[in-house]
Amino acid sequence: MFRLTATSVLALGLGAAPVLAQVTPAQVWENVQRYGADRGYEVTASVEDAGNTLTVRDAVFATTNSDGSTRLTVPQMTLSQTGDARVRLVIDGDVAINSTFPAPAPQDTGTAEGAGTSTDAEPADLAVNGTISAPGNEILVSGTPEDMLYEYAYPTVSVSLDIPVGPEGDATLPFTASLTDLAGSQRNGTGEDVEATFDMAVAEAAMQIAGTVPPAPARDPARDPAGSATEGSGTAEATGGGSIDFRARLTDLTVKGSNAMPNQPLENGAQLTEALAAGMTVDAAVAYQALEGSFAMTGQNEEGADQTGNGTFATGLSDLRMQLSANGLNYAGNTADTRIEMTLSELPFPLSLAADRTSADMMIPVMGADSAQPFRLAYALEAVTFADGIWALFDPTGQLPRDPASLVVDVDGNVTLTDNLFDPAAGQPETDSAGAAVPPAPPFAPQDVTVNRVALDAAGASAEITGSLDFGDNPAQPVGRLNGTFEGVNGLLDTLVTMGLVPQEQIMGIRMALTMFARPAEDDPDRLTSEIEFREGGAVFANGQQVR
Repeated sequence: MFRLTATSVLALGLGAAPVLAQVTPAQVWENVQRYGADRGYEVTASVEDAGNTLTVRDAVFATTNSDGSTRLTVPQMTLSQTGDARVRLVIDGDVAINSTFPAPAPQDTGTAEGAGTSTDAEPADLAVNGTISAPGNEILVSGTPEDMLYEYAYPTVSVSLDIPVGPEGDATLPFTASLTDLAGSQRNGTGEDVEATFDMAVAEAAMQIAGTVPPAPARDPARDPAGSATEGSGTAEATGGGSIDFRARLTDLTVKGSNAMPNQPLENGAQLTEALAAGMTVDAAVAYQALEGSFAMTGQNEEGADQTGNGTFATGLSDLRMQLSANGLNYAGNTADTRIEMTLSELPFPLSLAADRTSADMMIPVMGADSAQPFRLAYALEAVTFADGIWALFDPTGQLPRDPASLVVDVDGNVTLTDNLFDPAAGQPETDSAGAAVPPAPPFAPQDVTVNRVALDAAGASAEITGSLDFGDNPAQPVGRLNGTFEGVNGLLDTLVTMGLVPQEQIMGIRMALTMFARPAEDDPDRLTSEIEFREGGAVFANGQQVR
């Protein structure tokens, strides 16, 4: 009995050893530094190691690249052993945020005699400063030095930023955000890649940006006939400016995902293309139960006339997923129950629209290659309704059906990507032999496209198109077939004539075109069908008749 019990205890202890593996405060701090460095941050701090407790003071996480610089300063972090194979990490004090980024300086574009000449704009740094506060925060770290699990709980997190606004960024708008009942976990692992997985839930997330935007400087017509902003003329009043108050609130927010960085040094500020080529991957999903918000603004237009506007917006259950790797970029999202209402001083009636569901799914390649790569583009807007005031703009007597409208676009295929999509040099204009700017060639060259479904249902009429096209070596002469079905078109045309929106002469031309490209269905004269065939050599046939 004793031997059996002892053996069982020994087996249990050996089996539990990886779970209870001790991590020290020093190892956790090393993991934090490595995580930051792998993402392009230089980490510095003053460290006091007392064995069971490690105190990090004035920790700075800084990164600089061509887009600007960011600096996060943590006044103090205390890492202490808990006695159960974990380390407790507590952040003391507010984290300071300091970011700078270049913005083009105003140009002197005076053209009047003696007014001066144009000068190249010198980058003027704009600054975003603020703090992050998380009272009562606690992070518990467990695992091994190569695989650490961070479990955190924050009663509240508050972010406060000053956003530069105005012609020269010399004024700021206060931005505030808060997270309530934030809890989650993150696992940092090191192997062939530096991997991280995360899972976070927030009961409520709220933000507000409110304040006054300064007007643009007065313009001097004598020195600035083109309308560029100049100072000190005294010949015109400053225009623009005003106030803004934007608020939004999310409930039951969740964020899940993973990312991997190559376990090799990348230069600080390395381009995204380089990181992707080395093995970087990102997979993140965001979802929330409901969104609601409001906005109000006042100001002046360029002519100095007063303007006001206010409104509300809301959505129901929504989700968004983003995946990025050398294989491509994929965005997919869904939103339910969108509602938007607004009132603008320029319009005599309020605007409102609603949609039962909105969805989108886009996948495109990001790394240039000689061979074709897959793409997908899907978008759906279901049960869209507009306020009567919008309908009254073009249909005051209510002759058009006002049933909910829908739009569906669903296409996929293969394209050739000539350049790396995230390469800063991609898409830049070139010059010809005379030095004139030449627009860059489109980066995407279609090879084949499948139209799974393109459909529109609105104003009592509907249209649906399916088919496929092969572009081969000459995109101007595709080969393939498109099939279309159209219902209610004749009735809609008659209504447009009755309303006076379209002259009878134009309707006759439209009907002739329909006769050429579509024919009535045998079982329903009001339903039109069309088969457009693209053949080798550029010939085009509509319902068996050659039209080109």
